[in-house]
Amino acid sequence: MDYISFGKGNKWLILIPGLSINRIRGHALQMSFMYRQFARKYKVLMFDRRDHLTPSYSIGQMADELYSALRKLGIYKIDVVGVSEGGMIAQKLAINQPDIVHKLVLAVTISEPNNTSNTTIKQWISLAKNNQLKELVWDSFQRSYSTHYIHKHHHLLKLLATITKVKEVDRFIILAQAILNFNVAAQLTKIKCPVFVIGAQQDQVLSVEGTKTIAKILHAPLYIYPHYGHAVYIEAKDFNQRIYNFLMS
Repeated sequence: MDYISFGKGNKWLILIPGLSINRIRGHALQMSFMYRQFARKYKVLMFDRRDHLTPSYSIGQMADELYSALRKLGIYKIDVVGVSEGGMIAQKLAINQPDIVHKLVLAVTISEPNNTSNTTIKQWISLAKNNQLKELVWDSFQRSYSTHYIHKHHHLLKLLATITKVKEVDRFIILAQAILNFNVAAQLTKIKCPVFVIGAQQDQVLSVEGTKTIAKILHAPLYIYPHYGHAVYIEAKDFNQRIYNFLMS
C-alpha cells in the first residue's frame, strides 16, 4: 500500500482520496503543495488502496487495511478527511474503529447508493470495460467540474482527456464496483466523533442529496457549495480553509 507523507506538526491527519484512474505514486510534490495548509500543525498521510486487488474488493476491506497500516506505523489517534470514495472509506473506518478517529471531514460523498451514483459509476465501468479510455476521462471531467470551469478550460480538458493514460483499467473497475456495493447508512450512528460534511450543489457524480443525508443522520454541520460540482476540492479556493477551521475548532 503506497502512501504520501509530509508535514511537521505533532498531530496526525489522514487524507483519503477518491476513485481515480491512476495511483498517487509519483504525485507526492503535487499533493503536498495542494494540502500545504495542514503541514504546520499536522503530520499528513495520504493513503492509496493496496497493490493487488480481487474482484470482490470492498470499501470495508479498504478501511480495515488502512487501520492495519496505521497500527503498523504506531498511530492511534487521527483526524481524517475523506473525499468521494475516500469519504466512504472514512465512514467505515469511523464506524468500525471509533476510538481512533478524533475528528472527521466527509466531502462530496455518500453513505448508500442513489440513482446519480449508480448511473455515473456504471457508465464509467462500461467505458473502462470497452477500453473507451479517452471517453472515460472526458466523461469524468464533464461530471466532476462545474459548468463554468468546463467552459473556461474546455480546450485544456479536451487535451488532457486525449493524453491522459489509464494504466490499470482492471484496478479502476474493481474500485468503482466497490462504490456500487457500499451501504452504511444504517450504521452511521456508530460514528462518535465530531463530523463536518461538505457537499456541492452541482455534484453529478454522487449527488448532493446523498451528502445532505449523511449530515442529517449525524446531526453534523453541513456546508454546500452552490456553484461547484464534485471536483469542488479542486475548484473552491476556500475548501481547505473550511476543513482547517473545523479541525482547529
